[in-house]
Amino acid sequence: MSPKRTFLSIATIFALLGLLSFIFPRDGIQIGKVTLRFPSLLEKIQEVKEEQRDTLKIDPEEQIQKMLAETRAREFAEYADSLNFYETFFREGPTRFDFPENDPSWFDRFFKRLEAAKDSGEIIHIVHYGDSQLEGDRITAAVREPLQALWGGNGPGMVPPLADIPSYVFNSHSIGNLSRHRIFGPVEEHARHNKYGPLAQVTELNGSATFTFKKSLHQKGYPHAGTFQKIRLLANKANLKTKLIYSATVVDTIQQDSVVKYKERTQKFLALDPEIQTFPGLSVYTWNLQHETSSVHMTVSGRADLYTISLDGESGVAVDNVAMRGSSGTIFTKMDGELLGSSLQAMNAKLIIMEYGGTLVPSVNKSNLDWVERLLEKQIVAIREIAPDADILFIGPADMSKKIDGRWTSYPALTMTIEKIREVALRNGCAYWDMYRVMGSHNAMVSWVKQNLGGPDYIHFTRSGSARIGELLYNAIKLHYDYYLFRDSHGIDSGKLNEIHAFADSSKNESDTLVTQNDTLVLTPIESAPEDDDFGSVTEESEVQE
Repeated sequence: MSPKRTFLSIATIFALLGLLSFIFPRDGIQIGKVTLRFPSLLEKIQEVKEEQRDTLKIDPEEQIQKMLAETRAREFAEYADSLNFYETFFREGPTRFDFPENDPSWFDRFFKRLEAAKDSGEIIHIVHYGDSQLEGDRITAAVREPLQALWGGNGPGMVPPLADIPSYVFNSHSIGNLSRHRIFGPVEEHARHNKYGPLAQVTELNGSATFTFKKSLHQKGYPHAGTFQKIRLLANKANLKTKLIYSATVVDTIQQDSVVKYKERTQKFLALDPEIQTFPGLSVYTWNLQHETSSVHMTVSGRADLYTISLDGESGVAVDNVAMRGSSGTIFTKMDGELLGSSLQAMNAKLIIMEYGGTLVPSVNKSNLDWVERLLEKQIVAIREIAPDADILFIGPADMSKKIDGRWTSYPALTMTIEKIREVALRNGCAYWDMYRVMGSHNAMVSWVKQNLGGPDYIHFTRSGSARIGELLYNAIKLHYDYYLFRDSHGIDSGKLNEIHAFADSSKNESDTLVTQNDTLVLTPIESAPEDDDFGSVTEESEVQE
C-alpha cells in the first residue's frame, strides 16, 4: 500500500472514532450485565484543561526550592562519602593526630601560610626540635624532602656553624678561631650566659673562620636538601667582615657550522656583600645568590657570637633539624627569650615541632608524674610567648624496651608518660602525634628491631626506621592537606560542614529503620555475633615473642 493510501486509512479511522464519540450514548449501551462505554472527545478535552489548571496552581517558588533541595541532597551525599573517608581516619587511623577539641582543621592556618609563601616568594621554616632520635638529620630529612617537593623549597635549613654530628644530606667543615657552647649536654659545655639562639647552642668567633657546606654524595634520596640559593648567618653583631664564594653550573652556548651545542661547566662566583637586617639582640646577614649551588665557602672575621647558618632555596618551605642528645626538652625556659623569639621571627618559623619524652621515661613513676606535667607545660608556654605566631606540634616518645626477667619489653612507665604529655599538649593548644601508637604500641620495638628498623639498644631507630617514621609523619600531614584542599575547593566552611554531618546522620537514621510500605520488612540490630568469624579477631595490644 502506498504512503498516501496508508495516511487516508488512518485519517478515516480517526474521523469515524471522533464521530462515534459524539453519537455514542453518554450512559453507554447495556448488553446484559455489561455496559459498553465510549469516551467523549469533549470530556477528554475538559480533563486535559483541568489538569493544566491544577498544574498552574503549584507555587513556582515551591518548585524551585524543591529542586534546590534535591540538588543539595545529592551534593551532600557526595560530600558525606568523601568526608567520611577522612573523618574515619581522624578517629581511628593509627598514624592520626590528636587535636585540641578534636578539631581536624587545626593545620589549616599553616597550610594557608605555605600556599601564600609559595606564591609570594617567602620561605617558611618548620623547626624540628628533638633528642638523639633526630641526630644526623634522621626523621627530619624524610619529612623535609616530600614537603619541599610539594610546596617548593631547597636546602637543609638552619645548621650549626660548628657541627660535631655529621649530617646525612650535606657535609660541613669549619676551621678557625671557634668555640662552641650548648645549653643541653654536659655542664662544662654551657656558656657563661643564656643567649643560645634557635639551635640551643652558640659558637664564639674570635678572629677569623671559614665554613664550608657541600651536598653529600650519599644523599641521593634527598635531592632538595643538597642545593640552596639563599644563605643567612645569624649573629649578635652587625659589623663582621664576610666573604662568600660558591660554585654553580653554567651552560655555554657553542655554535659550529650552523649547529648550536650546549656545554655545562662548573664555575666559582664571588657573591655580593650581604644585606644586613637587625632584630632585638640579633643581626641577620643574607646572601641571595644569582645561581643555585651545592657548594659554599663562607669566611667571617671579627669577634661575635654566631648562632646558626641557614641554607635555603629561593622560596617555599625549610625544615630545620635541631637534635639535642640527652635532652628532655626542658631547655626553652632557660634560654634568653628575646633572642630566641627574634631568631624564630627572622627565620619566619610558622610550625615548631617538639619531639621529646623518651629521656624522661626511665625516671618517671606515679609519684613524680605531676612534676613531669608542670615541667613540660612550662616549656610549651615559654615557646608560645616567644613565638606567638607559630603553631606547635608535639611528638611523643616511641616505644622503647628494657630487659625484664630476661625478655625485652616496653618500659612500664611509658604509657603513663605518653598520656600525660598528650594531656598537656592538647590543653595548651598543641597537636599531638603518638609515635608509640604509630609503631604498633606495646612491645612494638621488639618487632622493629627484628625488621632492622630499631637499633640494638631497643630505644633508637636505625636509619631505615627513622626514614619509615618520617614517611609516616609526612603522610599524616599530607592527608590533612588533602582534607583542607577538598573543603576549600567545595567551599565547605564550619557551618556547611555541620549541615553535611546533620544530613549524613539523618540519612543513617532513615536507613537503620528501613520499613516497607506494608510494614512487612523490619530491620533489627543483631544482638550478638560469634566470637570467631572469617575475619579473625583483633586486639589492641599483642605481645611479640622473641
